[in-house]
Amino acid sequence: MHWEHELAAKKLSAGSCVVEMRLTILALDTSTEACSVACWRWGEVLAQDYAHLGRGHAEALVPMVASVMAESGLCYGQLDAIAVTIGPGTFTGLRVGLAAARGLALASSKPMIGVTTLEAIAHAAHSDERSVLAVLDARRSQLYAQAFDPMLMPIGPPSVLPLQNIQSLRPDGPYVVAGTGAALARPYLLRPTTPEGDVMFDSGDGFPRAVVVARIASAREPLPATTIRPIYLRAPDATLPKIARGDTADA
Repeated sequence: MHWEHELAAKKLSAGSCVVEMRLTILALDTSTEACSVACWRWGEVLAQDYAHLGRGHAEALVPMVASVMAESGLCYGQLDAIAVTIGPGTFTGLRVGLAAARGLALASSKPMIGVTTLEAIAHAAHSDERSVLAVLDARRSQLYAQAFDPMLMPIGPPSVLPLQNIQSLRPDGPYVVAGTGAALARPYLLRPTTPEGDVMFDSGDGFPRAVVVARIASAREPLPATTIRPIYLRAPDATLPKIARGDTADA
């Protein structure tokens, strides 16, 4: 999903009050060290699960899905769509979440809805009169970041940038900083010339939640599973050895 598609989808929202369609959604998030699943029906959370794993998303996700579906009392045939975070985030985490979501969607003949990790963070931290600067720790002294106005419309596309350049994405007027990269961004955003009260830092842990993904997805039109693509923004941190990539080793 391109950020322009995200912008168009935002027109279904009014501030933090998402104009929900009557959808029943299973939402997944494995885009960071956290892993979460939620079942949402007509504006109500039927069941949810969350765990901070660090690693092991592939092993944990399927049992979490089964548990949430059992607690919800629904069967897969009653779902209208599968929602999933599409990045940016960890390369492995995004692959795990997207693969699981596509598998569920194809097995149950359901469409999908993609939600970016940064907008999930922004929606969770939103306050009525402030813009939001959503930031994720991208490692390598970098941040994944995106700014949203007070109506949660994206001001620009999601970006990856060095810590010291985060000031370039500051929204005009008062804003709140949220996400796992908030503490890293803090010294670069709080300057002696910063007006008092201009910037606030969200008190949450900064990780996206599947329940927020489901709420955002409830205002969007589901799409065929094959059209949902990840947003990586940069190459993975690790590369496979040549032999593992299928290259021929020297005899």
